[in-house]
Parts: sequence; C-alpha cells; structure tokens
Amino acid sequence: VARAFVVAFARARPRVTRAARPSAPATKPRVCAPLCASADDRALHSLDGCDDASDAPYVVVKRVDAHDVGALGDVLLSLGASSVSTIDADAGTEDEHEIFSANTFEEQASDKTKARVWAKCHVTAYFEDHARARAGIEAAEEILGISLEASYAESKSNDWVQAVKDSFTPTKIADGLYIVPDWCKDVDANAVNIALEPGIAFGTGEHPTTRLCLRWLKQTLARRGKTELVVDFGCGSGVLAIGALVMGADRAVGVDLAKQAVQSSIDNAKLNGVEDRLTTYLGDGRDPGTPGANGQADVVVANILIGPVLELEPLFAGYCKVGGEIALSGILYGEQSASVVAKYARHFDNICVVEEGGWACVHGVRNGTPV
Repeated sequence: VARAFVVAFARARPRVTRAARPSAPATKPRVCAPLCASADDRALHSLDGCDDASDAPYVVVKRVDAHDVGALGDVLLSLGASSVSTIDADAGTEDEHEIFSANTFEEQASDKTKARVWAKCHVTAYFEDHARARAGIEAAEEILGISLEASYAESKSNDWVQAVKDSFTPTKIADGLYIVPDWCKDVDANAVNIALEPGIAFGTGEHPTTRLCLRWLKQTLARRGKTELVVDFGCGSGVLAIGALVMGADRAVGVDLAKQAVQSSIDNAKLNGVEDRLTTYLGDGRDPGTPGANGQADVVVANILIGPVLELEPLFAGYCKVGGEIALSGILYGEQSASVVAKYARHFDNICVVEEGGWACVHGVRNGTPV
C-alpha cells in the first residue's frame, strides 16, 4: 500500500526539469529597498570555502522515458536520495532538444509547462552509500514496474566546485571586451575585462542575450560619450550594469526581484572595483525613489522575458529621459521581437533589431511622447 501511494503521488507531481531563461520583474508593485551584503548571502552562492572532500555515492539511470522521469525522481527521493537531477540524454548530439521556460507567469504555473521534459533523460541521484543507492534502484523498478539501466560511482563532494570552475573560461563578447571568471589570471590586459563569479544568477556571457546587450552597451556608450546613469532591470549577476560602469558610465542601478541575484550583483561589483558607483534594489522598479524613476536614465537595459518586456513598457519609458536609449532582450527573434517593436513604437524612435542564435535585442531612442 505504501509503495502504491508513492507511485500515485509521484505520477501526480510533474517536475520542472530545466529553466533556461533569467528571472524577470513581475508586474505587481513591490517595495524597493537597497540591499546590503550579509555573510550568509555571500556564502550562499560563493564557490569559495567548499573544501569538504567526503565521498558522495551516486547512481546514474540512463535514457529514462519522459513519462517516467517525474515519478522516478519522486520515488528515489522518497527512498532516501539526497538529491535528484535530470539532463537531456541526447545533449551534444543532433537529437538534442532545448526546453525553454514560459513567457508569462500564468503559463509558468500551468501543469502543461511543469510537465515539459526531454524525450529521453539521464537521471542522477545521490545517496548516503552505495548499498542504499542499489536498494533504491531495485525498489524503484518494483514500484514503477520498469527496468532501469543504472550505473554506480562516487565523487568527492567538492569535485563539483572544480568542475564548475573548469567549465568557465574567458568569454569574448566583442573585440576588446571579455567576461572572465574571477579566478582566471590569463586575461588580455589591454581589453575591457568584466570579472564575474559564476553562480546562481543569470548573466555569465554564455547566453546570446547577454552578449547582444553588452555589445549594444559598448557601442552606445562609446557613441554617446558621457553617460550619467544606466538602469538595468532584471540585473541577475549584474553583468550589464557592471559592464556599463567599466565601459565608462558614471553610475548604474541594478533592479531585480531575486535577493540572490541582487547579492550576486553586489559581490561582482566589488570584484570590478565599481561597488561605489552601483546601486542595487530588490524589487520591480516601481518605487518612485529608485534612481532614474522620473525620466532621469540615459540608458535603460532589460534582459528579461517577453511577457514582462511587453507589460512594463510604460515603466521603462518612464525611466528613460528624452533622447535616452533602451535595449530589450530575453526575447526570440521573429514574432516576439516584432511584437516588442510594435509595443515600444509609441515612446521610442529609430527602433532596430539585432539577432544572434535565434535571440533578439531590440533597441531605440526615447522620443518626447508622455507616458
């Protein structure tokens, strides 16, 4: 009976297996306030100090059918697994299939979205010891009535730290502009290097939208000359706001709904020596006390999602001074970018669209039409 209950419970709970896009400001007003660093927050997403080298046994279940993934994960967790992760079994092949997160908050909350998963998956589960891992797999086969192709191994619990570090190398954004991990010493001293500690916040330079926005900032700041204020909505790691500062902007403001993202921006600003010129706000930017909120921003950039990009057009237009410029990304090239162009045409002129890898950056110049 207990195992039957586990099966029913597991199959009733579809699992979100991948979220490929950054978090975005919501449309509901929230109070914004400056956020200061705490030791706990810094430790939350820092790769430093992870020196526990104890054994971490795990099992990898190969090529699990999509309709069994959620149930298998829940069963393994109920049988003692400390964590379960899922990846595309066809990753790196011509059969690899990208699954993107939803465009609206309502869609993200739907059962259909939560149930999206790759056709075949590799499922990895960590257990306290190999005996429990093997027992867990045997029980899962019995409970679910399926045969599982499982392999067992172990790693040092801090191996993932070095693996993460090894996976990040300097990323060229444009000629003379790089994003570099903070531990990397082999950098071009003649280039503009934005130092980041890759972590839980979006914005490491690996995604086309980050590169599109940084290239636009590089060109725009060079053309404008003196730029007093840049506002970055959905700042994530802070890469766009920090990039603007190291490329010559006087001040920048980073706004995000996620506390961890704002903390990441604070820490990354310190790595680049610009913390005294970056102000971070936890919220959605509707607080009239946020710098730039009353048409004071020379540049506004938002690398978020199509839903908030469309919904927050009046807010962004209200931040941008007449003659100021805006760049919007996190949107797909084609139908989505066309809808952004149409939405922003009232308050912005000279709207252009730049594309990379199917993603778009839409930018324009603020006209005098009141919000």
